[in-house]
Amino acid sequence: MLTEDYIENVPHKPGVYFFKYAGNYIYIGKAKDLKKRLLSHFKATSGKSKLIVEEADDLEIIIVSNEKEALILEAHMIFEHKPKYNAMLKDTQVYPYIFISNDEIPYLEIVRTRKGSGTFYGPFTNVTFTRQLFEVLRKVYKFRTCKRELGKIKKPCMDYHLGLCSGICVGQEDTKDYIERIDNLRNVLNGQFYNVIAYVKSKMEQHAKLLDFENAAKYRDILLNFNKVMETQGVVLPEQVNLDVIVGRENTYLVFKIRSGYLISKLLFELDGTLEDFVEQFYLSRGSEIPESIIVEQKSKELSKISKILGTNFIVPNDGMNKQLLDKAIDNLNYEIGLILSNKSVLRQMKELLGLRKVPHRIEGVDISHLSGKNTVASLIVFENGEVKREEYRRYKLGDILDDYESIRLLIKRRYTKHELPDLMFVDGGIGQVNAAYEAFSLIGKDCDVIGLAKEHEIIVTKNGTVQLSYDHPVLRLLVKLRDETHRVANTFSRQLSTKRSLRSILDDIKWIGPKRKKILLERYSSVDELLKASRGEIEQLIGKKAAESLLSELYYL
Repeated sequence: MLTEDYIENVPHKPGVYFFKYAGNYIYIGKAKDLKKRLLSHFKATSGKSKLIVEEADDLEIIIVSNEKEALILEAHMIFEHKPKYNAMLKDTQVYPYIFISNDEIPYLEIVRTRKGSGTFYGPFTNVTFTRQLFEVLRKVYKFRTCKRELGKIKKPCMDYHLGLCSGICVGQEDTKDYIERIDNLRNVLNGQFYNVIAYVKSKMEQHAKLLDFENAAKYRDILLNFNKVMETQGVVLPEQVNLDVIVGRENTYLVFKIRSGYLISKLLFELDGTLEDFVEQFYLSRGSEIPESIIVEQKSKELSKISKILGTNFIVPNDGMNKQLLDKAIDNLNYEIGLILSNKSVLRQMKELLGLRKVPHRIEGVDISHLSGKNTVASLIVFENGEVKREEYRRYKLGDILDDYESIRLLIKRRYTKHELPDLMFVDGGIGQVNAAYEAFSLIGKDCDVIGLAKEHEIIVTKNGTVQLSYDHPVLRLLVKLRDETHRVANTFSRQLSTKRSLRSILDDIKWIGPKRKKILLERYSSVDELLKASRGEIEQLIGKKAAESLLSELYYL
């Protein structure tokens, strides 16, 4: 436990302080006056300050020039070290970003985590919108998406022939022109979406004047597609404004990100802290793009200080468009909080009704699927606080196993020797499947609650017996939703493997299709149906004219 002796020589200057235990950061704070702020910690007789001082065995300080430096340093240090006594900003889901690498010839991709050397743009609302936007931008800016070593590429790939890449990898474009186009794309991803519209319109008009109506129509279609994608987000403003809307209730914060008049993100976070804490962590710790204005419900002196540091303007609207945006954000937040509270209530009921050891905030569900013992696969899906977490879904190939019980044992051994246990494991099946799961956990020296759902009469199976609920009971409805999702994912994966295997066996007997061409086709097409839909030109680009002719003639008779 620390004493006041530790701060005897601390100056009355601005800075950041670090309480540590066993070399680990347990609390990080900032202060306009370090000495005065630390004294308040040591004199506390209750609350978090008292706990911090009692637990800490070391204290460090960094003196800075002003409050702005202290605020920025504190935010970055909290984000990096995540001390247990600091209120931490938590995503309610994993949001997608568009990533531009820092290579000499940058590539782009959609990612869910901010890892890697480059620039991240976003987050965006959902991956569907992000993919649609990404595909439209590819047609306009023709950037590369491959990560291959450019020096080893001898000929352009299919993306070049489809007009999605400029062919920079094989010298089809000057590097300076490519970099200039990527810089223009960066401006778009920073919110200047009107640049896309202006560029596409100019190209369309240019081709029309040259009577090149075919290419003019292509740019017209790109423009229509772009507008369609942006309008799916639900808000299109008459003015090309860049602003955020932030509202908070019940430790839950919602952010609308509006760029060039389009709503590009609706983000939801959890934080046990004030609006000022949220703004600091969202913009400073996470490096989120700072808009021209931020709409909030109320302002404070602390928020005014942060405004100067961020270089933005906080607005509390009374009427007009900004007030309508604020009201819409509040309505969305209240709806999301209602869902969260409802789901938490159902999970608490589940704990009591099924005799679980803890409230199952995280449930992982598994299902086994096979075709007469062939292509046996397992799906693992994740529900967190009653909501699906698709980015954490996993699929496992288990070989050719006819025994469902053995498949469950193999899956549990493979996954949970490396991963943390959930609060509850759900299996699609009855007492046999439940017992197989318990046996597997016992073999790896771990313990986890397991329940199953027998299809007939929707009876819930636990190790202590069965529970039958009415069909409209919220606990049963959640478990049925969980079961149906595990079943869907497992069956889809099994069918994909089956069709892939069918395509592989067909390719084995076709002249001019050797191992190399076979690999290329299997990487590109997942089934015979998908291959049949491809154009002759596309297939010829992949494997050559002679092999394509041989392949297509064989497929004709299928």
